[in-house]
Order: sequence, then structure tokens, then C-alpha cells
Amino acid sequence: MTEVLLRVFSVTHLLSAAVCFTAFGYKWHDLRRDRRNLSLIALCAGRLLNGSAYLMLAPVSYIAIGKLSGIPNLATLIAYICIILAALFTHVMVYGWFKHPRAVRSSASLIVCFYLLAILAMITLFFATPLPEPHPLDFEIHFAPVASASAYSLVFLTTYGLSLVNTARHAWPSSKVISRPWLSEVLRITAVGSWFVMGFIIGKLLGLVGRWCGTTAFDQAAVLWSPLMASVGSLALGVGYTLPRWGKGVDNRMRRFRSCRRLHPLWLALCQANPGIVLFETRPTRPRVWTRDLQTRLYRIVIEIRDGQRALQPYTRVPCVDALERILRAGPAREARPEVLREASALALAIRGKRRGAGTTGSSKLSTAQTGENFWDELTWLENVAEEFQRLHNDSDPYVGRR
Repeated sequence: MTEVLLRVFSVTHLLSAAVCFTAFGYKWHDLRRDRRNLSLIALCAGRLLNGSAYLMLAPVSYIAIGKLSGIPNLATLIAYICIILAALFTHVMVYGWFKHPRAVRSSASLIVCFYLLAILAMITLFFATPLPEPHPLDFEIHFAPVASASAYSLVFLTTYGLSLVNTARHAWPSSKVISRPWLSEVLRITAVGSWFVMGFIIGKLLGLVGRWCGTTAFDQAAVLWSPLMASVGSLALGVGYTLPRWGKGVDNRMRRFRSCRRLHPLWLALCQANPGIVLFETRPTRPRVWTRDLQTRLYRIVIEIRDGQRALQPYTRVPCVDALERILRAGPAREARPEVLREASALALAIRGKRRGAGTTGSSKLSTAQTGENFWDELTWLENVAEEFQRLHNDSDPYVGRR
């Protein structure tokens, strides 16, 4: 069982290190543009240090460091120092988020002294402890009978736990009152990740106290559940800290895909009526799930819809459009605005008219001019028209019909 756990946690810790280093890489680009931002500096330093800690705590690295240095458990000291330094930077980052810069500067010296004293105590206690064999998974409970080793573990767990509580108590309440959606999500995920990592602290403390009381009942909490909670919390924090950068990109892509999907029925009907409007590709019956340049695809759909509208102008019968509007408005109430319903009605009749070869001259009810100040206003307008157009084609009214 021990060999299996060593392999499992070698993988999970290395994955956690990769998540931390990825978060560091994401935020490093932001830091290069704003090098004086104290919160960004602290965030990048914290992710880099946490990644280094996970890298050294992975059993395969832990044992290798002990063999190379001749100090079997040296990796736990280096990794825990990295974690305490990361906690220091996280504390500074949180203060930078929620405190005035003057308040941060006035309390910075006390914060730094607190964490540096904890590190000094850990170094002193570690080298005062006889630690003959490497214990990457059960260091705290194995050396619990040794007073200096227990004190070393308590200093680390208490210091790190206080930092996590400080982060969670600032982040969660603030996430409920901040109006910026992305920042609110970041704070919420940061708080959740901090509480998950608190599970690591609680599991280690339970195992330590259990050994003091002469029982091994809580060993599993310290050896198995504690590192698992730390890995889950690390993943949540990595996602939370990088969410504004990649989350907006995902959100924008999903918005463009939704727009393509909403416009597709109208675009397809216009392409079937006027095949020449399509520039790059054939006419799929379903919108593509994956397109490399979705923004260009969306621009092309809008342009081709407008081209299709212009091509249908000779087939629009104004009296028929007016009659159709009266029939539709006499039926069940529709949510569409009058101009949206008029546009969709004109398109539906123009397509039918072309299929029957019923061309006409005279004024048209099709609007081919831009209906907004920018592309996104135009897109919103066409999405509303496409939605109403789809309703007309799904309508059972024989006046509209489905072709």
C-alpha cells in the first residue's frame, strides 16, 4: 500500500506543481506589463514558490533530494519554507486587494517579521531533531513522539493555517458585494481553494494529535486525505488566479459560437435561396462545433446574411408583408419588437416568392442598412431577426408554411 501511495502522490504532487507553474506563467505576462503592481508581484511569487514546494514534496523528488544532500528529510524543510514564503506573499497580495496602500506599507513589516520568525523557528527545530529515514508521506505522524519534530510541524501548520484563514475570510465576503463578475468569481474560487487546503492542515493536525494520544485512528487523515485536499485546493487556486485571463477568452468564444448557432437557420435559408453569397465553404446543415477563427466566421455569416437580404429585395411584396404582420399580431402575443417581426416576415415571404419565381418591382420592406453603432449592435439585431424567422418557419399557420 505504501508503494502505491508513493506512486500516486508522486503523480498528484507533480500535477499540482504543473498547475502552479502554469498559473505563474499566465500572470507573468500581466506582470511584465505592470511591473510595479505589488499584488501581481506577490501572486507570481506565491505561485512559483508553491509550485516549487509541490515539486519537492512529490515522493520521487523527496527521496532523491535526501539521497543527494545526505539529509533524508531535507525536502520537507525546503518545501515548507517555500510554502511559508508563499503564504507571506499571499498575505501581502490579499492586503493589496482589500487594503489601502498606506495600510499595507504600515503593516508590512509586522507581517514579514511574523513569517520570518516562523521560518527561523522551523529551521532551528528541524536541525535539532534526529531524522534518520525519509518519510515523504507520514513525516508528521512518524516523528510525533519527538518533541522538536512535533514543534516543527506545529509551527508550520499553524502559520500556514492562519494564512489560509486570512485569505478565505477576506475573499468570500468580498465576492458577494463586488459588481465585477470576473473578480467576484476569482474571489469565490480563491476562498473555496483556501478552505480545501485547510483540509490539509486539519488532516495533519488530527494525525499528530492522534499519535500524541497513543492512537493511529487518524493516520489515514494525515497520510491520505490531507495531501489529496491540498492537491484539490491547489487546482482551485490555480484556476481562480488565472480565470480572468483565460476565462474571458472562453466566454468570448462561447458567445461567438452561440451567435453563430442562432444565426445559422437564417443564414442557411438565405444560402439556399441565393447560393452565390457563400464565399469560403459549402453550406453545412448544422453549425460547426469547432472553427479555428470563430470571429472571422461570424463576420462572414453577418456579411452573407446582408448579401442575401439585398438579393431578395426584388421578391418582397409589400402588401403581403403588411397582411402577414396583421395576421401574426392577431394571433398569440409575440415578444419580438415590431421592426424585428417585420424584417423576419419580409424575409420569409421573399424566400417563398423567389422559390415560386414571383419577382416584382417596387419598394422593399427588407432592411439592409446597418442597424447599430457597431458590429455587436448589428449582431444583436440579426440574432433577434433570426430567432423570429425560425419561429415563422416552425409556425403551423398555412399562410407562412414550411418549405
